[in-house]
Amino acid sequence: MTLAVIFHSGLLPAQSKLRDHDLALNSETPTKSRPETKTSVYFYTEELPFNTSAHEYATGFYDNNLIVVSTRKVNSAKRSLFDQSEYKLLGFTKYQNLWKQPQLLPGIFTGTEDHGGLTFTEDLKRVYYTKASTQHPKSFQLYTAERHSKFSNYWRNPVKALVIDETYSVENPWLAASGKLLFFASNKPGGYGGYDLYVASVRADGSLGNPKNLGPKINTPGDENFPSLSTDETQFYFASNQLGGYGGFDLYHCFTSQGDYSTPQNLGSTVNTISNEVGLIPVSGSTGFFSSDKDALHQNGLNVYSYQIVD
Repeated sequence: MTLAVIFHSGLLPAQSKLRDHDLALNSETPTKSRPETKTSVYFYTEELPFNTSAHEYATGFYDNNLIVVSTRKVNSAKRSLFDQSEYKLLGFTKYQNLWKQPQLLPGIFTGTEDHGGLTFTEDLKRVYYTKASTQHPKSFQLYTAERHSKFSNYWRNPVKALVIDETYSVENPWLAASGKLLFFASNKPGGYGGYDLYVASVRADGSLGNPKNLGPKINTPGDENFPSLSTDETQFYFASNQLGGYGGFDLYHCFTSQGDYSTPQNLGSTVNTISNEVGLIPVSGSTGFFSSDKDALHQNGLNVYSYQIVD
């Protein structure tokens, strides 16, 4: 998911664990050296008005809804306030420049297990989503399901998309616009650090090929999480708490083509702070969303922001 600060263990679900020095950066003068940023762009950022004191971070889009993972309680005809998971999926829609009250995503996206990041195919006929393991509730597993051809809110044939030891997590899936590649973060063994970024090919039936670690150019001894791609699939974004950043987790980007990646660059101080910035969601070449715990009403809580790149 996002940062790594769950109510119970200092982590947000499906998030990498923040190192002690990351948490300290929220209140102390940073001691890391500043990154050499070659991205000569300026980010104009704005906090969205629907944020609350709850943990909230954006994970993607579905039917004109901005999907947010949130700990807030929401009135629902089918789920009482006491029959909701702690971390749930909410859909926010905008009408005449105003954000409407959120709605719980129905069906397989509800239940007593915590839910994390998710991603849909362009035609909205398939979803890859994460939810907490029953036996290991602090670890998230990756599932996929098909949208019913007649009932748009009904998703059928949910199955695990990736089978790993449930003591490890699979988090924040991101499907390329072409539908051919699925990126995700995991702390499963064999990586370069805590959480690493992986990619898997997507078969015609929606099943996944063997995941491939993105390698040491992308992954570090720290944690990498929240992968995303530009709509033209030429720019790759992610969050990392590697040394040399501005704070805990910073946003990075690199160029990608045919499975190769350029050297990642920190996106700079107009978007990154001494706090944690994660989950960049590009909407166009110059606009999108991300999440941050700067100025949060709740300690270590995340809020959703919009951004616009200004020349």
